[in-house]
Amino acid sequence: MDVGVFLGSQYSADEDISVAVQDLIEQTRLIRDTGYDAIWLGQHFLSHPAQYLQTTPLLSRLSAEAGDMNVGTNLLLLPMLNPVDVAEQYATLDVITGGKLILGVGLGYRAEEFAAMQLDKKDRVGRLVEGVEILKRLWTEDNVSYQGKHFTLDNVSIAPKPLQNRPQIWFGATADKAIERAALQADAWIATSMTEWGEMKRQVDLYHQTRADAGLAKEVRFAKCVELFVGDDKESALREAEPFIGAKYKAYYSWGMGDNVPGESGAGISDFGELTKNRFIVGGVDDVIEDCLYHRDVLGVTDLIVRLNFPGMPRELVRRNIERFASEVIPQVR
Repeated sequence: MDVGVFLGSQYSADEDISVAVQDLIEQTRLIRDTGYDAIWLGQHFLSHPAQYLQTTPLLSRLSAEAGDMNVGTNLLLLPMLNPVDVAEQYATLDVITGGKLILGVGLGYRAEEFAAMQLDKKDRVGRLVEGVEILKRLWTEDNVSYQGKHFTLDNVSIAPKPLQNRPQIWFGATADKAIERAALQADAWIATSMTEWGEMKRQVDLYHQTRADAGLAKEVRFAKCVELFVGDDKESALREAEPFIGAKYKAYYSWGMGDNVPGESGAGISDFGELTKNRFIVGGVDDVIEDCLYHRDVLGVTDLIVRLNFPGMPRELVRRNIERFASEVIPQVR
């Protein structure tokens, strides 16, 4: 099981954003030097009054510090973007990283983002599917023509091409239909951190069965996002993590992120300890090891994407979380 770090890039309105960028650079160096396999960045628009650093330029800067790690997007909001621009930008980034790019894409869920882009949210599935097809073709073919509902191309090519034959495209998916789409059209599925693990097991089975029914290879990568905090013990870990993870999830739920989560999304749970159960990994070292092994051995996760920094979390606490997980947990679960 590979272990990568999702680097949160959202900050409060009163934080010095130039200091925040330097912190992310230093975190990337620490993640590299302590033996992780990848770094990942997400994307949102219109997060005001919060400050959200945009994915493409930030990932380019952090790639300079990533060493041999993979770099990935988790997730790029492809339906809001032009696939020709994405193909060109991320072909360049693949060259910059020495062929270590993974492009994670998702539908997006915030109506205000689509409205500001002059797009109908109802078109997001079609724009995702067409966009992915265009990316694959532009990266691997010359003289591409395409006629779809949302995009039209007439005999176009991009240069440079990616250093890889084609970067892998992973789909973020929460609802069953989206997971079926990921099984059939993506190189891997990235699962959300909100879904309870019991419900997740059912969806993992759906993912693999959908591929089997389509005659696709049984061996496929499966990534899972996890909010994670390592403390001295369960009680102290919950106490230390709550002001940061708890606040972040209040924001997520207010944005509507839990609307498509099967089963209990956690939106109505006020007690932080209850919210974390079978959803996040928060505890002492032994607790964290046990839960990571569940992800590896029961859910079949091949790529664990852990979030170790959260808005407002002090720098020294972030660093401790990164170092402790790397030294005391990763050797037991990889």
